[in-house]
Amino acid sequence: MKLTGIETALRAGGRLHGFRSGGGLRVISIQEQDKLRGYGEHPRVDDALLHANEDFLAGGRPYNEVYGKTKLHYLTGSQSFTSPLDLWILRGRTIDAYFEGKQVFVELKALSENTEVPKRVVNYIKRTGKPVLWMSRGHWYDTEPSEFPNGEPCLSTMCLDKDAWFYHMVKTGKGRNFSRALENAFRTKPVEVC
Repeated sequence: MKLTGIETALRAGGRLHGFRSGGGLRVISIQEQDKLRGYGEHPRVDDALLHANEDFLAGGRPYNEVYGKTKLHYLTGSQSFTSPLDLWILRGRTIDAYFEGKQVFVELKALSENTEVPKRVVNYIKRTGKPVLWMSRGHWYDTEPSEFPNGEPCLSTMCLDKDAWFYHMVKTGKGRNFSRALENAFRTKPVEVC
C-alpha cells in the first residue's frame, strides 16, 4: 500500500497515532506541531491509513466535509481483522510513528498481562502438590494447587505485589519507510515501560 502522504508528513516532523475508538472504529491521525493535518477512520485500519494518507495530501479537511460526504460515516468497527496491525488495534492497542535521523520509527504500545505461570512451576506443583513462590518482572507470585467446583484439579495464582498483573509495553521498529518500520516493530520483542 502506497502511503506517500504519511511518509511526507513523518519526514516533515509529523507524528502518526492510531487507536481503536469506543465504537470499535480504527482511527489514524497525523499531527504536525500540535495541529491535525490528516485523519482517517474506518472499520479496518488499512482503510483508515489510506483515508488519513488521502486527507493529508488534500490539506487536512474538516471532518464533516469528508465523513458522510465523500467517505461513508461508519458508526462501529469490525470485530474481525484483516492484518496484524488491524488485530493489534482491534485489541485496544496503539501505534505511533515518527521520523528521526534518517529512519521512520514505529512504536506498537499495549497494556500486557502477566498471567502465564512458568512451566517449571506447573511441573513442580503437579509432581509435589506443594505451592510455589516465583518471581517475574521483579514481582512475586504465589501459585498453589486447587480444584474447580466439580473436583477437577487446577492451579490458583495470586500476585503478592500491587498492580503487577498488568504492565505497559512497547515494540519498536525502524526502517527506511513506514511499511518496513511497521514490519520490524512486529518482529521485535516487547519491552516493559514505566
